[in-house]
Amino acid sequence: MNSSTYLESKNLVLFFIITFAWSWLLWIPQVLDTMGFEINIILLFLGNLAVFGPSVSAIIVTGIASGKDGIKKLLKKGWKHDFKKIWLFPIFIIIPVISFLSLLMVILIEGDWVLNYGNPFTMFFPILFIIFFTGGPLAEEFGWRGFALDRLQSRWNALISSLILGLIWGVWHLPLHFIAGTTQEVIPFYQNLIIIMLSSVIYTWLHNNTGGSVLVAMLFHLTSNMSGAYIPYWISDVGRWMSFTFTLIVVAIILIIYGPKKLKKNQTKLD
Repeated sequence: MNSSTYLESKNLVLFFIITFAWSWLLWIPQVLDTMGFEINIILLFLGNLAVFGPSVSAIIVTGIASGKDGIKKLLKKGWKHDFKKIWLFPIFIIIPVISFLSLLMVILIEGDWVLNYGNPFTMFFPILFIIFFTGGPLAEEFGWRGFALDRLQSRWNALISSLILGLIWGVWHLPLHFIAGTTQEVIPFYQNLIIIMLSSVIYTWLHNNTGGSVLVAMLFHLTSNMSGAYIPYWISDVGRWMSFTFTLIVVAIILIIYGPKKLKKNQTKLD
């Protein structure tokens, strides 16, 4: 391993350490509160900043390694829109279709009881705003896809890198499974982990075919979270397994067409 590769590996490990330390330390008070302990309200409020761990960590490590210019380069990825706009189709369509089909299967098998858990459409734009700015898209994607993914792909192929990142990303969510009121509280950890690992492959596919745009990752993350907010298939165990099945089919098709090495066709054949 040459010095450059060693340094990048060191930075990647540091990124993951800071990400987990930031998020888990801020989530722990909320976990304890759910368990019945009396927790200071300020600590509970600070828990809302836990989700920013990946992006904050990416900025910190980039600043240490590359200074202000590196941070500017990282942040510019959040507005990188010079990709072929046909990629907007999978960004905005894949997860809503999977979610809708999963919900349909739940209704056919269990009835329409899950519809009671959807958010009112009158709150669509406020929820969109909240999810983008205080949920996963902005808070996570400068870290997972903006910082970590390409560094993983410099050592492993696209599929393996996706699964490694998906595994770490899924484990990062672990405290949320013990916090009242979260989506993860309803979902068994192992189910959430495998769906995140599969979804990570789709993120990498989009990332590699749009020039590493963090904007693409944020939009796909936003679409995924909004689908969950309005298509509540995930409340049902049947719905979660249907989502896993449909996502697995999508990932299999991507792998067959694009191949596991780069999850990307030659530029001349792209799109």
